[in-house]
Amino acid sequence: MPNDMHKPRFYASAASRDIVIFIHGFMGSPRQFDSLAEAVNKHGCSAATLLLPGHGGSAKNFASGTFESWQSHVDSEVERYSRDYQNIWLGGHSMGGLLAINAAVKFNRFVRGIFAIACPFKLTMFSMYATKIRLRQFFCKKDDPIKAVYLSNSSIALTPNLLLHSRKPGAEMKKLMFAARNNLPEVCVPVTAVYSTSDELTSIESKDILKKELVKAPCETTILTQSLHAYYTEKEREIIEKALINLVSG
Repeated sequence: MPNDMHKPRFYASAASRDIVIFIHGFMGSPRQFDSLAEAVNKHGCSAATLLLPGHGGSAKNFASGTFESWQSHVDSEVERYSRDYQNIWLGGHSMGGLLAINAAVKFNRFVRGIFAIACPFKLTMFSMYATKIRLRQFFCKKDDPIKAVYLSNSSIALTPNLLLHSRKPGAEMKKLMFAARNNLPEVCVPVTAVYSTSDELTSIESKDILKKELVKAPCETTILTQSLHAYYTEKEREIIEKALINLVSG
């Protein structure tokens, strides 16, 4: 059973036929989109956050997640919301951005745009900088602001066997990266991409890959300098929110 803390949420706007669907990343949680969902809802759009299969529970459950199960869930939710909404925007963090790209190609009849945060086409997770960030998170106290955000944004229970159970989903993630990159030339809706030069997992070079291979779609990029992969300063969170509102406003 998923942890109640990580249950997906729906933010209704009765007067609107527009919705933004948010898709979390690898080991992520719907909670990381709460502020963005509230922002677009205040702007007049409905919003929904998803919980991907294998997430929200134990490390053993996480090990059962596959590229196909994640994508199938996203696709079914997009199709479900398309019955009630004329215009759908897909927002994804990290792996969620890859899933959004694939879904936008499949459902180009009603997906109007993609908002991708730290969408990975190249990783830096084994760099010295990434190792330094992980060591800080491991050794610092739980009330450290960065560690607290990373803990709350992870929907997988932290257990000694988590690394072992992450091997198969990690391989599935690589398959997803390959599939989404192959789909980039087929994307035909506006894309807004947010990257940070301080991201310890997604290489800033992913931005160049995205812009080069989006041959049919306009792409706006927002570059942050102080935020990490899943931790955003208050000032840069406001920048992300503004970029999202600009996208859904057309």
